[in-house]
Amino acid sequence: MGNPKTLICRVEDGSVHYNLYGGHGSSGMGLSLSNLQCTLPIEKLSKKETKEEFVKRIVRVINYESVCRVVKQVDCNVTF
Repeated sequence: MGNPKTLICRVEDGSVHYNLYGGHGSSGMGLSLSNLQCTLPIEKLSKKETKEEFVKRIVRVINYESVCRVVKQVDCNVTF
Protein backbone atom coordinates (compact mmCIF):
# COMPACT_ATOMS: atom_id res chain seq x y z
CA MET A 1 0.00 0.00 0.00
CA GLY A 2 2.99 2.31 0.46
CA ASN A 3 2.60 5.87 1.55
CA PRO A 4 -0.51 7.35 -0.11
CA LYS A 5 -0.48 11.01 -1.03
CA THR A 6 -3.25 13.49 -1.69
CA LEU A 7 -2.75 16.37 -4.11
CA ILE A 8 -5.20 19.26 -3.92
CA CYS A 9 -5.27 21.74 -6.81
CA ARG A 10 -7.24 24.95 -6.49
CA VAL A 11 -7.51 28.21 -8.37
CA GLU A 12 -7.26 31.44 -6.41
CA ASP A 13 -7.14 34.86 -8.03
CA GLY A 14 -6.36 33.29 -11.41
CA SER A 15 -3.39 31.25 -10.14
CA VAL A 16 -3.18 27.50 -9.53
CA HIS A 17 -2.15 26.49 -6.00
CA TYR A 18 -1.18 22.97 -4.96
CA ASN A 19 -1.17 21.25 -1.56
CA LEU A 20 0.38 17.80 -1.17
CA TYR A 21 -0.32 15.61 1.86
CA GLY A 22 0.95 12.14 2.72
CA GLY A 23 0.04 9.39 5.16
CA HIS A 24 -2.83 7.25 6.33
CA GLY A 25 -5.88 8.43 8.23
CA SER A 26 -8.12 11.46 8.17
CA SER A 27 -5.33 14.01 8.47
CA GLY A 28 -2.06 13.83 6.59
CA MET A 29 1.30 15.44 6.96
CA GLY A 30 2.07 18.32 4.62
CA LEU A 31 4.69 17.54 2.00
CA SER A 32 6.69 19.63 -0.43
CA LEU A 33 5.66 19.39 -4.08
CA SER A 34 9.27 18.47 -4.79
CA ASN A 35 8.44 15.05 -3.26
CA LEU A 36 6.66 14.28 -6.56
CA GLN A 37 9.94 14.95 -8.41
CA CYS A 38 8.23 16.59 -11.38
CA THR A 39 7.19 20.05 -12.51
CA LEU A 40 3.46 20.54 -12.35
CA PRO A 41 1.66 22.85 -14.79
CA ILE A 42 1.17 26.22 -13.17
CA GLU A 43 -0.97 27.83 -15.82
CA LYS A 44 -3.27 27.01 -18.70
CA LEU A 45 -1.73 26.38 -22.12
CA SER A 46 -4.30 28.68 -23.68
CA LYS A 47 -7.53 30.43 -22.86
CA LYS A 48 -9.36 27.62 -24.67
CA GLU A 49 -7.94 24.85 -22.41
CA THR A 50 -10.82 23.41 -20.38
CA LYS A 51 -10.71 22.27 -16.76
CA GLU A 52 -10.87 18.65 -17.92
CA GLU A 53 -7.92 19.15 -20.30
CA PHE A 54 -5.92 20.85 -17.56
CA VAL A 55 -6.62 18.01 -15.11
CA LYS A 56 -5.60 15.42 -17.75
CA ARG A 57 -2.35 17.32 -18.24
CA ILE A 58 -1.62 17.30 -14.48
CA VAL A 59 -2.36 13.56 -14.29
CA ARG A 60 -0.16 12.89 -17.34
CA VAL A 61 2.78 14.81 -15.82
CA ILE A 62 2.44 12.96 -12.51
CA ASN A 63 2.10 9.54 -14.14
CA TYR A 64 4.94 9.92 -16.64
CA GLU A 65 7.42 12.32 -15.00
CA SER A 66 6.93 11.70 -11.27
CA VAL A 67 7.89 8.98 -8.81
CA CYS A 68 4.17 8.70 -7.95
CA ARG A 69 1.07 7.57 -9.84
CA VAL A 70 -2.50 8.86 -9.83
CA VAL A 71 -4.79 6.04 -8.70
CA LYS A 72 -7.98 7.98 -7.97
CA GLN A 73 -9.46 11.37 -8.78
CA VAL A 74 -12.17 13.10 -6.82
CA ASP A 75 -13.92 16.16 -8.18
CA CYS A 76 -15.59 18.25 -5.52
CA ASN A 77 -16.86 21.75 -4.94
CA VAL A 78 -17.31 22.88 -1.38
CA THR A 79 -19.52 25.89 -0.79
CA PHE A 80 -20.17 27.60 2.54
